[in-house]
Amino acid sequence: MKKAFTLIELLVVIAIIAILAAILFPVFAQAKVAAKGAASISNAKQESLGILMYSGDNDDVFPLATAWNTGSDPLTFGAGLAFSTWGYLVNPYVKSGEILQDPLVGGTPTFFNSRVLTLTSYPGYGYNYVYLSRYEGTPARMIPSSGTAAANPAQTVMLANRGSYSDGDGFFWAFDFTPWTTTSPMLNTTIEVPHCYSIPQWCADNWGEGGWGSGVNENNLIGGWGTGGVTKRVNDGAVISWVDGHVSKAKINALAAGTNYSPTTPAPDTVFTDITKYVWDLE
Repeated sequence: MKKAFTLIELLVVIAIIAILAAILFPVFAQAKVAAKGAASISNAKQESLGILMYSGDNDDVFPLATAWNTGSDPLTFGAGLAFSTWGYLVNPYVKSGEILQDPLVGGTPTFFNSRVLTLTSYPGYGYNYVYLSRYEGTPARMIPSSGTAAANPAQTVMLANRGSYSDGDGFFWAFDFTPWTTTSPMLNTTIEVPHCYSIPQWCADNWGEGGWGSGVNENNLIGGWGTGGVTKRVNDGAVISWVDGHVSKAKINALAAGTNYSPTTPAPDTVFTDITKYVWDLE
């Protein structure tokens, strides 16, 4: 007589498999996210070192957020509106546009028949242009900061995870597109700082409720709406590249240190409370 499983035994086995799957699938998912986070840190590290090498070869200044009409710019909006983003300027040092693809988000489709042009135009890491490529004066012009200007380079933000192309509307954003005079940063490649209303240079918006997301779709809070494009995909924070070249993870509240920021504070009401704790400026 052949032995076989009873119906009850089969149900028990199925139940055990279901329990194990319920336990292990979240673990696998967490491991996958952790692996992507490690890859994101690696990408940010390579990009930050590229920026430092660029600075070393260019009179010790950081790249402009956007260079206009240099004579060798890869993209143009028409006569007098040719441009190179900071990512494109730095690309010869990293030699790969894919470095700017953030593994924590979905892949960015290819535009302009070039991965380099696509990802330097829609990078997964945003540049602290408010302090490293200041847009100020009358008429406003971008002024690159010295690579040694930061009083505490290990605690001054250079790059941060920003909303990807899939998080936003795909437009190019800038303060001005006037032919032959445009020097504005392309805001789809940058991030905004928590508070900038009381400083000389321009910014798009403070952090806080209602604050702009640097091209991120409205109310996409994970993608950076209300935090100037800085994402919240890493334990309510982002991968941060600091001016000294090291990279770490930081929570949104830590990045807003020295201000009264909260998700429910109206963006215009976000202000400095202790400038010595602020991690965006050079002082």
